[in-house]
Amino acid sequence: MFKGWDVVGGVTRADGKNRPGAARNARDLGEGAGGAAGERSGEESGGRPEGQLAGRTGRRAGQGAEERNGGGSEGQLAGRAARRSRRSVAEQAGGGTEAADGAVQSVDNSGGPRGGRATGGGGRSRAPRKAVTLDDVARLAGVSLATASRVLGPAGTRRVGSELRHRVEKAARQLGYTPNLVARTLAHGASDVVGLIVHDLTDPYFAMLAGGVMRAAERRGLVVLISATRRDPEREIAHVATLRAQRARAIVLAGTRVTDDRLTGRLAAELERYRAAGGRAACVGRTVLPADTVVPDNHGGAARLARSLAALGHRRFAVLAGPPELMVVRERLAGFAEGLRDAGLPDPQVLYGDFDRDGGHALAERLLAEGTDATCVFAANDVMAVGALAALRARGVSVPADLSLAGFDDIPTSRDTVPALTTVRLPLEDMGERVLDLALDPDSAGEWRAERIPAEVIIRESTRDLR
Repeated sequence: MFKGWDVVGGVTRADGKNRPGAARNARDLGEGAGGAAGERSGEESGGRPEGQLAGRTGRRAGQGAEERNGGGSEGQLAGRAARRSRRSVAEQAGGGTEAADGAVQSVDNSGGPRGGRATGGGGRSRAPRKAVTLDDVARLAGVSLATASRVLGPAGTRRVGSELRHRVEKAARQLGYTPNLVARTLAHGASDVVGLIVHDLTDPYFAMLAGGVMRAAERRGLVVLISATRRDPEREIAHVATLRAQRARAIVLAGTRVTDDRLTGRLAAELERYRAAGGRAACVGRTVLPADTVVPDNHGGAARLARSLAALGHRRFAVLAGPPELMVVRERLAGFAEGLRDAGLPDPQVLYGDFDRDGGHALAERLLAEGTDATCVFAANDVMAVGALAALRARGVSVPADLSLAGFDDIPTSRDTVPALTTVRLPLEDMGERVLDLALDPDSAGEWRAERIPAEVIIRESTRDLR
């Protein structure tokens, strides 16, 4: 318990000592300690009623502070400060009734501060509001703490009847209850957060995967935290480390793997540390990491596309590929070349560039500048194909009359382009749901699982039949 309070300019300061300097400070600042107003204001204002009122208010405030503290040292200090500071307050107020409006600070019998605007006896400040607890919700709803916990705890833990659930949820809304996520994390050993790491959320491929992950997470009452690497492997490793520190329930890696064994090894080591701490992880792509994996059939889908285009009468092809260090690029390029060989055709002309819309646009312009005898262009993904289509149209090349065009992934935009884009369909949202299910439902044998996702060729108006 503090032994003394200094009252300076309407601010109460506790330092464990009774110091007369408080009165001097209050007088110098011209503000009332204990809510006081100066009695000399009446004298200096020529005895005007306003000054007399200010003086009486100051004296009463000081006396009230002493009485409330039983004449103790705290009360005496507040009273003396009120009386001594009255002169400066009156001067500041010009002898008017404004002098009685100084800030009030008093001391209760337990040594705690009370404050407010001057009201003769001193006002009281409202104490900080106590945080609403689960116990408060249970009492208001008239249920046990365990029942309230089942309703408001992590979804899917236990079933509660609809009538009880309604009462608990209503009580929680009325009280403004918010679960303590830190406490929940400590109690359960993991948070209700799922980390999703993608390369670029503006890319429809990753956006659709994210939609599937979020749909699966919602069914389980989990929240998805999405981070983008912008195709930087170092940033991907850092994101995994951050999610491990935050004790995320699971981590989903949806980014394309690179061919750098050193970077892949570092990412694998970070995932192992996360798994050793009780975390679960799953990936989309190649089975090169210590995690369950959803494996899209990039190679087989590209090979089937090549054979389908060859069946339309095309004999010469160009490929707008992404960066050669990306595994998905290598898989799709290898599959397409294999499909052409199966049809007895030569390898395609290949141009490497960025794996996005602007990359496709730039490569199409380069293809036209360098010259080509290809009758069909295969872009390694749909967003590259959209960029290529824009570049070809700008250069006066008609698709498919002058040059056919195909992509891969079957993002929604591929159906809306003019002409609609021939592509290879991957069930991206379903893949997102499945990869989170793998992460949250570990195999009882403790072995890594690889679930292969078939790809389907979709022939649309962007490829011409030359037969």
